[in-house]
Amino acid sequence: MKDERAFQHYSRLIVLGIKQDLLVSLGEVAEVLCTTPRHCRTLLQSLQQREWLNWTPKSGRNQRSILHLNFSPNEIQTSRARLLIEKGNYENALELLEGDQNQFSSLLQQTSGALIREGQLHIQLTYQRIFSQLLPHKPLRNSERFLVRQVYACLTACDRNGVVKPQLAHHWQQSADATKWRFYIRPQLRFHSNSLIDAELICDLFTNLCVLPEYEKELAHVRNISASHQCVTFELSTSDQGFAALLSDLRYSIQPARQIGNASGINVDGCGPFRMVEQSDKRVRLQAFDHYFSTRSLTDSVTIWQFDHTPSERIQFGRTNTDNPHQIIESHTSEAASTQTRIENGCLYLVFNMNNGQTPLTHAQRKYLSKTLSPELVLQEEGLSELLLASIPAHSLLPDWTKVRPQAAEETSLPAQLDIAVYDHLVILDCARVLSDKLNQMGVESRVNVYSFSELHERAQRNELSEGLVIASLITDDNLPISMFRWFCSNSILHQGLPDEAKHWINAELAVLRGQYEAGDYLKILESLATTMLYENWIAPLFHHRQTLKWLGVLQGVSMTDWSWPDFKNVWTDD
Repeated sequence: MKDERAFQHYSRLIVLGIKQDLLVSLGEVAEVLCTTPRHCRTLLQSLQQREWLNWTPKSGRNQRSILHLNFSPNEIQTSRARLLIEKGNYENALELLEGDQNQFSSLLQQTSGALIREGQLHIQLTYQRIFSQLLPHKPLRNSERFLVRQVYACLTACDRNGVVKPQLAHHWQQSADATKWRFYIRPQLRFHSNSLIDAELICDLFTNLCVLPEYEKELAHVRNISASHQCVTFELSTSDQGFAALLSDLRYSIQPARQIGNASGINVDGCGPFRMVEQSDKRVRLQAFDHYFSTRSLTDSVTIWQFDHTPSERIQFGRTNTDNPHQIIESHTSEAASTQTRIENGCLYLVFNMNNGQTPLTHAQRKYLSKTLSPELVLQEEGLSELLLASIPAHSLLPDWTKVRPQAAEETSLPAQLDIAVYDHLVILDCARVLSDKLNQMGVESRVNVYSFSELHERAQRNELSEGLVIASLITDDNLPISMFRWFCSNSILHQGLPDEAKHWINAELAVLRGQYEAGDYLKILESLATTMLYENWIAPLFHHRQTLKWLGVLQGVSMTDWSWPDFKNVWTDD
């Protein structure tokens, strides 16, 4: 008997009462079910096998049997919908819930984790906002950057120590003066669409990237790009010892050149361990790419449902593998849980915008505000989000860099108005609210202007941010030295705020860095630049996020990536 038919019979019994022992005869139950006593006995056995009810018959004339209905109709439908979700039948589950998005969302969160279906491992998660399109050449938030790494690959890879390894390029060579770089491309590479990746395509891609404003500073020294057979050659006007490491950045992910100019509404085409099956305002679906150049993912698919919920600082996932509705209603608290937690690289920081079209803040004013608008001040406020309360005050750009604590500063006069520009991020909004309130208490009129992430960066790119203060996020990736170099070199929000002399100084220092040092030496040089910037009070660090990943202990190979997401391709289970 199908579940829908069984549910119809069960619903008729509800008039007798639920979750209590009922003394009834078989004939009375048969009358409620509108059937014969013989068929009624068959129906009760079928419903009892589903554990929806308990039927204890009594023999003998005038003996009354015991019937116990275990669940309300809503509980049955919920458990049925949950089973459908665990089997990947999302549309049928939503139909069963009569389109109730809130209940559907709740079940998705309850069933988040790793699921085994037909011997394959599937991961399902929920997320608190809609992802922007996964295009590597666009400004991206932290989680999108993680997903870009799943969907795309680069010519090279670079780790946090600056060690460069092959990806789509299996070898590379450089000239003695590091002005000519030649990358040898693996044979028979394919995009997820099955189109061929060859040297000519990669040459076209980088030619298109060179003319984008966001790449202007990083690629200004690229004089010529050429392709021959399976080789791409870059000719540079100045020495760049870390050029192979630069190409490991996710912004240099290999994608079809057609995605650069006309990207609206396209289905992204990558070459990474997962291919994009769907990206909508409801969910993102990834499928393992069998022809990935490296090791095939142990996880077969990933589904991330997007809902408007208050975010938690923890990403959690586990596993359910039972087909028993009674057990599904129960929690899985008996299964061992594991946790990883750490302080992120990068931070939230405050920019003193020296190019806002008004009189720039003086050094004395910046020094005074750096001390006054401190992260410790923010943490004293009530009503802060869980995400912010889990963060720690930052005193440099990276948590292991030299801590620069603001010096005591004499009170000084401030402008009549200092507005704050932010993007719509929960912790940033909390910080902006507290700092704006503090400025208002100091007699400085202050408003918080909230932009989307892309709009904030586009305005900064055009030097159109008119606010005197900007709160932004320094996001680092798995190639830490290159992430930091790129932030100093071409972050539009940073450069919108810096005075001209600071820009010239940074550009000159980065030119020396490129010409004389390999990526493994970048961080110690960049740390000294950061220290100078903090002493000059051009920027002020605010918070490092605390990243936490929780999972059920039955999973194997779980590790936290630099973006705090689990490493999907290496998760597995011994079932």
